[in-house]
Amino acid sequence: MTPQTKGKAMILNTAIWQAVINEAKAKCGAHPLWLSAIDRAVVEIEKSRYWSFVEGVLTIQSLTSAKLYKVDGAHTCEATAFKKPCKHVAARRLMQLYFESLGNVAPVADEAPAVAPEIAAMRMREAERASAVLIRSYKGKREFYGSIEI
Repeated sequence: MTPQTKGKAMILNTAIWQAVINEAKAKCGAHPLWLSAIDRAVVEIEKSRYWSFVEGVLTIQSLTSAKLYKVDGAHTCEATAFKKPCKHVAARRLMQLYFESLGNVAPVADEAPAVAPEIAAMRMREAERASAVLIRSYKGKREFYGSIEI
């Protein structure tokens, strides 16, 4: 099963997920900043309103800033600008390890003719919108909006 599960919710296998977290923490045991980044990454993945992992790119909505981050090998954010371990980079690596543990390979894009980058970006945004459901909940005087990947 690939991260884009064609109409089904993405649910992590908790046993494999926990094993991946434990392995990652064991590998960076002497680096407390990376341990903290891993802990923050786990919270982001488990509680984020939206995330997807396709072709090695993690797209995740941050819990702290509500920004949508696309995390690839060249990711930059506030933490990386200060040369500190980044929770987004840690989250991406955790997802890579998770899907490797499942025995899946990264999904391969369908063969398609080359298109202009603007059109490709537009199609990607449309696909992300199509695979999300808007949730609206009312609590007192506040309305909360979020989305989940389906």
